[in-house]
Amino acid sequence: MTQNAETQLIPFDRMKEQVERAIAAFLERTRSPEAVPAPRIAFEKGSTIIAFPLPFLNEALLASFIGLIKTHLANVRIHAFGDGYYAFQSLGGNLFRTENILDNVKIEFSGLTTSFKAEISKKGGLTQEEVNLAVELYKEAYSAVKDDPIARLRAMGASVYTDNGELTWAYIAGYDEVKKKIRESIILPLTNPEMYNSIARLTRKTFETNRPKAILFEGSPGVGKTTVARILAGEVLVPLVYVPIESIMSKWYGQSSQNLAGIFDAAEDLGGSILFLDEIDALAGSRDQNMFEATRRVLSVLLRKLDGIDSVVSTVTIGATNRKGDLDHALISRFDQSIYFPLPNERERAAILANYAAHLSDEERAGLAGIIDGLSGRTIKDICEMAERRWARRLIVKGMEPSPPPPEHYRQSARTWIEDNRVRD
Repeated sequence: MTQNAETQLIPFDRMKEQVERAIAAFLERTRSPEAVPAPRIAFEKGSTIIAFPLPFLNEALLASFIGLIKTHLANVRIHAFGDGYYAFQSLGGNLFRTENILDNVKIEFSGLTTSFKAEISKKGGLTQEEVNLAVELYKEAYSAVKDDPIARLRAMGASVYTDNGELTWAYIAGYDEVKKKIRESIILPLTNPEMYNSIARLTRKTFETNRPKAILFEGSPGVGKTTVARILAGEVLVPLVYVPIESIMSKWYGQSSQNLAGIFDAAEDLGGSILFLDEIDALAGSRDQNMFEATRRVLSVLLRKLDGIDSVVSTVTIGATNRKGDLDHALISRFDQSIYFPLPNERERAAILANYAAHLSDEERAGLAGIIDGLSGRTIKDICEMAERRWARRLIVKGMEPSPPPPEHYRQSARTWIEDNRVRD
């Protein structure tokens, strides 16, 4: 007896070609197709798998997914629902035969705050309706990406902060000179554009903006470069787009430069934002050194977007590095200003301790600041957290009521941290 159209399985190669063709047609109508990752289509251990990352996973999108599943499949049960994992299992055409039920098609959605993913899997091949479902789920997931720059950015691995939460300049202890430079070079131009444009019109033969397009933050890890970017974005009331290096780099030829161009384009579509490129030295090393072609293409995109024919207009780019000497000279010249974040001095270390050990006296914090010479603000925070955890364990073991750690506990944690890291070095 032959299978009917609803149950007939499609050969893997033909199914793969069909899915890729349908998605390619969908992406042709997408504003930034490079922002949308392709699905992974594989046949592994006797099972067909179609998987793809999701730009996000909220209640509305999940409800849309459930509606599509009900439309394309009959007799589906909820396998799991909650805690960042949602799975649906087809029961097949015969509800009274439960043997081998797990061989039927299964649809899974996962992810709590990041790394959202969808996966359609089935032992053997897929039917036409199951293929249609996989394509529709993909299109539903990325339909919002077409016109929403924030969704496009998140699809490419960037984080978008539309407010700075409770972060204020008071959170950054010390660094008065750094704060002064940021106010003069970034905040004032962005909050008073008319004044800067008026001066440019009075002084230039052909008008062009004199406001900053790109600023380089230089300093050791943990000195507050990313935190400062969040604070200033909140002060000038524009989104901060944080781009980690791993969201750009790809093993596929040409994909890394496309990812970076897509991020710049999406940031520009926000109509005003701060684009924070972390570890920019890993993206664009010096051409004086041996450089892979992929890195050269990424550097070319950076140079073009910062000061070229298709340079961004409404986006301020901040590059962060702890190895300025490794940057290409042409790239360094594209930055309007370089702001150096030094390691905190003794007075600043005491001020940082006031954020994380507020119960200590000024004299106690000053003494502790002398012990932790040469450490960054992030490391000081880590030491304070270590002291709190150790103290909490001690209170639990002794059955005591909560109380803040004594000064000696902070000193012990500082010495332990310094000794542990000296051994590693």
